[in-house]
Amino acid sequence: MKILEKSNLMEFLKNLSSKYELISPIKEINTKFQVINKSNFDRIFLDKITEAPAKSFFIPENEALLNFGKKISVKERKRIIFGLRNCDLNAIYILDKVMHDANYIEKRKNTILIGLYCENPDEYCFCKSMELEDSEKVSDLFFYSKGKKYFVSVNSEAGKEIVKNLKESSEKLKFKVKNEKELKNKGIKKHYKNSIWESDAAKCLSCSACTVYCPTCSCFNIEDKTEINFKEGERVRQQASCQLKSFSRVAGGKVFRDSRLARFKHFIYHKIVYFKDQHNKYMCVGCGRCLRACPTKIDWVNTINLLLEEENRRKK
Repeated sequence: MKILEKSNLMEFLKNLSSKYELISPIKEINTKFQVINKSNFDRIFLDKITEAPAKSFFIPENEALLNFGKKISVKERKRIIFGLRNCDLNAIYILDKVMHDANYIEKRKNTILIGLYCENPDEYCFCKSMELEDSEKVSDLFFYSKGKKYFVSVNSEAGKEIVKNLKESSEKLKFKVKNEKELKNKGIKKHYKNSIWESDAAKCLSCSACTVYCPTCSCFNIEDKTEINFKEGERVRQQASCQLKSFSRVAGGKVFRDSRLARFKHFIYHKIVYFKDQHNKYMCVGCGRCLRACPTKIDWVNTINLLLEEENRRKK
């Protein structure tokens, strides 16, 4: 464990930005992770979880996977993402399980993850329900706030190098997850046909905000773009959403999830059931971003809890 005085944090980050591409939460119209430079250093925002996740730094919105006839030299610079909550770190851990292409792997290999203990969870946070990995397992460094100091857990050789000049601490700290919202019932497989889902689906606009802001959603489309000379082109990966009717459309026009209800339930069941069955881990990390971003304020966590209440009433 290392110690950093809070008054020295900005100096610490400036030193990092001189050696690495530094990415940190920034407060503007909304809060999101951005590359830090002189113009936005004073807008670093660490008080609460960001509205937007950090996944765009690993899965850009439009990314060339391959090309022909063009000379493109891309060398990933070593970078640090600072200020990730444990839910964010676990989201990247999940992406590591599903994104196996060379582009993702190269970005991931060149990225150092520095986490920050979540002191101010809001009414949407329910991460303690989702069996997250310990912060030390999924980060290179993890910062815990106590009084006027940060206590820094060192979890990798890359992290060790970054804080080698900080003072050592023998203090043992215990921090509990503070959020009060809870997903009480994850055994929803048998409730797929329950009519309770219809009330949420009726409010759904199929706007895909939930998937855009979800840190573990990684669906994409592939488009081949050819120049007019037919000698140059590229294959581009574009972010997509299972909440759009076009996503499950196949040749001939057949749409496999034609109804809004089917698409809405797929989002929930993928996070809570399907991924768990395959990987023995929930795909949802309980960050609450889908709930915050939803324009009609659909709270599917509450809906699932209502299923449990209904089941308990029937047993009595």
